[in-house]
Amino acid sequence: MSPFDTFYYLCSVMKKEPCLRLDEIASALSQADAARMAPELSPADRVIMEQACVTLREAERTAIVNVETGLVERFTQNANSVNLQAKNIRALVTKINKIPKSLDITETVIKECVKVLKAIAMWCTMLILLLYMSSCASMTNAQLKRVNSLAIVSDSSITGPGSVLKILDEVRLERGLIYAASLQGADTRLQELNGLADAQSQQTRLADKSDVCINILESYIRALKSVTSETRWKQNGTELRGIGRNMDSLAIAYNKLDWGTLYEPGIAKQIGKTTGYLAEQYGKRRQRHIVKGILEHGDTLVDACVKSLVAELKSDDFKGLIANERTGLENNYRAYLNAAALNNTPPQPAFDRIYIESRQKIDQAETLRRRCITMLQSFSRAHSALLKEMDNRATYSEFLDELYELNKQITALRRY
Repeated sequence: MSPFDTFYYLCSVMKKEPCLRLDEIASALSQADAARMAPELSPADRVIMEQACVTLREAERTAIVNVETGLVERFTQNANSVNLQAKNIRALVTKINKIPKSLDITETVIKECVKVLKAIAMWCTMLILLLYMSSCASMTNAQLKRVNSLAIVSDSSITGPGSVLKILDEVRLERGLIYAASLQGADTRLQELNGLADAQSQQTRLADKSDVCINILESYIRALKSVTSETRWKQNGTELRGIGRNMDSLAIAYNKLDWGTLYEPGIAKQIGKTTGYLAEQYGKRRQRHIVKGILEHGDTLVDACVKSLVAELKSDDFKGLIANERTGLENNYRAYLNAAALNNTPPQPAFDRIYIESRQKIDQAETLRRRCITMLQSFSRAHSALLKEMDNRATYSEFLDELYELNKQITALRRY
């Protein structure tokens, strides 16, 4: 087949099937590149053949965008399906951020005056004990450790398709520059460079959008880290102890004024310590209840997101994008070497380095794709196991520790 026969054949194929597969375009481009390097071609004919090649390059970029757009649309559709779970999780996080009204009342009572505190101290303590200690068991130490470990490890290791696509974008730009160097016509070379620039910005946006499910998982992991933090149940206790100390200091200052009735120092501080401890115990139990609810909603969310991500990462479309870069890199570099030989100019070592580095990046993209699948599946399994773990009650030794600390606080109050 002559170069012009090849050219007209390609044009007819493009008219009949404007949305060719990537492997079909790669094969057609390889033929066209070989045809434009024929020594017997005149400069004018070579420009015509170069135009055919640049047209195929544009078709390749369009096909890549179509594949990536399809991936993004499917990711977005799956992300929309978990909106209800995400909404419920946000509501639970908002709930745990609110200070319970009972603790507000206790804090107000402490602020009111030391005299009233002394009268209601034991009754307030027993009331809080009956209301909160009987509500539900707190999270065990093992559960807290597992939740925190899962959240921390997942936050730093969860990676999605966007990372792979961005590596492929880098390779696509580098091999495009190599290919542009093989073109002799000024117009065709400029057209190729403009096409590269336009496609690069579009493909970068698609790579970012492809991580919509990963963004949901990362938001969920951050919420999980937040609600399982120790500060969730320590904060109110710390504030109440601080109020008790401040009221005790106020009582001491009042006694120094010698205005009559003396207030016994230490009572406010001890009540602050006791109510602070009870507030922390309530916080732990409230935390367990809310965290379990988040995990239950999150399990559906995680399962849906992970299944979607894994299915697309394993799909022929996604693997085809990596295979296309591997084939395209070699074909584009061969076109550059043939053009250099045709013009009797030695290849530039800089392009040799780009070729080697690009090959390494393609291998890196494939490795990352496989690791993404493994990490996502591991996260999903660990999350399901963690949800089952939440049904386990506190150990006997942990219960005795809590009972001992409560008895210690009540004994201290009896001194006043």
